[in-house]
Amino acid sequence: MGLFNFHLPKNNKFDYTPRYYDERKERLEKLKKEHENPQKAEIEERIRGKIKRHQRPNIFMQTGFRFIIILAVLLVLTYLILSYFEIPLW
Repeated sequence: MGLFNFHLPKNNKFDYTPRYYDERKERLEKLKKEHENPQKAEIEERIRGKIKRHQRPNIFMQTGFRFIIILAVLLVLTYLILSYFEIPLW
């Protein structure tokens, strides 16, 4: 039986603590922040809005531009290979 002696690993144990969202608590914290310093809350919201607005267009512009450049290079390479081997395009 020594030939079939397999070592099976033990099961992994994970420490999972579920997180709960308390809407009432979130609302109370937001109200507390607004009443502590109303201008600070407005400034934070304005900054978050600006950051969100500026992130998406930049990512889209970079990926779109990169895609167009790669497509153009591939088309040029295909044309050069086909013309080198004298394969008719139409």
